[in-house]
Amino acid sequence: MSNIKSWTLAVEEDPETGDSILTFPENLLEITGWQAGDLIKWTPQDDGSYMLSKSKLEVTPEEEEAWQDLELRQRIRNQSR
Repeated sequence: MSNIKSWTLAVEEDPETGDSILTFPENLLEITGWQAGDLIKWTPQDDGSYMLSKSKLEVTPEEEEAWQDLELRQRIRNQSR
């Protein structure tokens, strides 16, 4: 018997930004231990699906702040167009 669990998730679109969004169900987050802000690695499978795993890459608070600043600038730039 396999311990691998699988979920099928719908890709949604953020109406403001057009970004693609995946909403992870609570039971998936509980089983994986994932939390908001975790980096998720996407590995393509032969059948066209993806295996997701938490990335081992750790981001420093300074790097996270820089990414948030960059994201904010991008949103401001998009709103002014």
